[in-house]
Amino acid sequence: MNYNALFQHPDFAQAKRIVFFGNQSSFDFRRGAYLFDLLIEEGRLLRILAPEHGLFSEMQDQVGKDSHAYRGVECRSLYDSSKLNVVPDAGCFLGADALLVDIPDVGARYFTYTTHLFWLLKSLTDNDIDLPVFLIDRPNPAGTKVEGTPLPERYASFVGLPGLLHRHGMSTGQLADWMLGRLSAEIRLFKIQYVLPPGQMPINPSPNIPHHSTIQVYPGQCFWEATTWSEGRGTTRPFELFGHPDLSGQSCTEMAAAFNARFAGQALLRPTTFIPFFHKHEGRECRGFQLHLLDGAAYPTLFGALFLMRMARERMPEGAFWRPGAYEFDSECTAAQILIGDDLLIGYVNG
Repeated sequence: MNYNALFQHPDFAQAKRIVFFGNQSSFDFRRGAYLFDLLIEEGRLLRILAPEHGLFSEMQDQVGKDSHAYRGVECRSLYDSSKLNVVPDAGCFLGADALLVDIPDVGARYFTYTTHLFWLLKSLTDNDIDLPVFLIDRPNPAGTKVEGTPLPERYASFVGLPGLLHRHGMSTGQLADWMLGRLSAEIRLFKIQYVLPPGQMPINPSPNIPHHSTIQVYPGQCFWEATTWSEGRGTTRPFELFGHPDLSGQSCTEMAAAFNARFAGQALLRPTTFIPFFHKHEGRECRGFQLHLLDGAAYPTLFGALFLMRMARERMPEGAFWRPGAYEFDSECTAAQILIGDDLLIGYVNG
């Protein structure tokens, strides 16, 4: 990616006090520098707004990082350790004459950068702040495929905007248009096309999305977060590896055979064992699987995960399968309600 189109945009050239929202994915490969560093060198960067996981994707999920200075510029965390300052206030834009957004997305509503973007646009609207918004319109790395159901308001949280599908198929620019429609807002939005060959992901957008293959399975495999099973965090293949210390060898064999027969030619479940070095079941041997996509366009990511979860649920008591208690700081809902977000789908898993 290079940012020639952005720097050559006449309206952006006039902006002298820029607030930047993004992370390490904003790297100019032609110049060999981060976008925010280029703006610092030009003396135009007023403030950085960093998403969950931090500016360099150095923080794990649900772990906040407090605001700090980066090269003498304020770097305000939108997901600090107190979880009290995640909703942007007018102070985020104090003294600014433009907001620049360059944030990656992976095509699923539970990827929290989407929520950050919505709340930023909402803050501009609620506080009647008239700033031009320059948004790098990144293509959806998971493609344009759409799956799932709209999230009802009662299950909305930081990890899910109401009305958004599980797998939305939109670019970041299309997402912004959808958000402005929900807000009924008139914001001056300038979309700058992101140039990157399809299927490439040069910089991991967050610590547990290390490969392009992770993005392809994430919309469905993220559901394992709602269970006591490891979703592969703490391994080198999160969301592709998943399993549980109490899964028997026989159950493992049966589940793989059933899945591979149902999704032949689309995906393959390979029985394996792994040991997470952090997160769920840290240091314990988990028997489970690695999910390999054979035809990502054909494989129904959500249904495949639900199909597996139903088989797993049949082999464990309900209380031992689902992750108990509230899941996110701004909701009393369970992880299943927040992530799956559909009572019919949860009912399917329960049988």
